Amino acid sequence: MSNPEKLQVRCFGTFEVLWKGRPLLFSRSRTKELFAYLVDREGSWCTGGEIISDLWEEGNADKKKYLRVLGSDLTSILKEIGMENILLRMRDQWAVNTELLDCDYYRMLKGDMDAVNSYHGEYMKQYSWAELTVGRLFFWT
Repeated sequence: MSNPEKLQVRCFGTFEVLWKGRPLLFSRSRTKELFAYLVDREGSWCTGGEIISDLWEEGNADKKKYLRVLGSDLTSILKEIGMENILLRMRDQWAVNTELLDCDYYRMLKGDMDAVNSYHGEYMKQYSWAELTVGRLFFWT
């Protein structure tokens, strides 16, 4: 059962974020990907270096500044809906507050059978780095 006071996050299939039933608009596709990456990490702190090397398979020179731009963009988007506390940042570390998300992936990990049954082998299929999690989820099905 979804909670209307939380940001809705769908990881199964194509990654999507909904606020009060409507898709959250991201001004940059990489901003959405950054958010997806942090959701995938389940609230664990990630360094900027980890994020850069996972999101940009090609050379990562000059990506630290771009990551800061994406972080500011994500903060602005979340602030517009009053959910800026979802994004956690300190120095060169990033995370999400999982308590503020209603996420199919998180519910599956907690054993929610509706979430388990909604998984059909696809997880954030637009992101190649998410394949590692698909491997983990194989054991849930």
